[in-house]
Amino acid sequence: MKYKIESSQNKLKIFIKSKAEERETLLSNFEVCQKGQCSCPTDEYKKLQSLNISSLDEELILNLESKPNQVFDVNEIKKCLDFTANKLKKE
Repeated sequence: MKYKIESSQNKLKIFIKSKAEERETLLSNFEVCQKGQCSCPTDEYKKLQSLNISSLDEELILNLESKPNQVFDVNEIKKCLDFTANKLKKE
């Protein structure tokens, strides 16, 4: 799994490239985060106003928007993405 993060004001756009066989697991992991039940070792999900997930060819696209007056820490988001990538390797 490889990812790229674009940041602007209170929004993050994350582009994730993964193998086809990993995509279903990734979607299910991110849907849990979408419900506010994230298992990542960070509290960034508490800042989350909305998370929209879409897919385009071999890429998942996550659109995150923070709550008013909240700013995502991109380094913490990277920790979460790396945590999710490591979970894929163990499954």
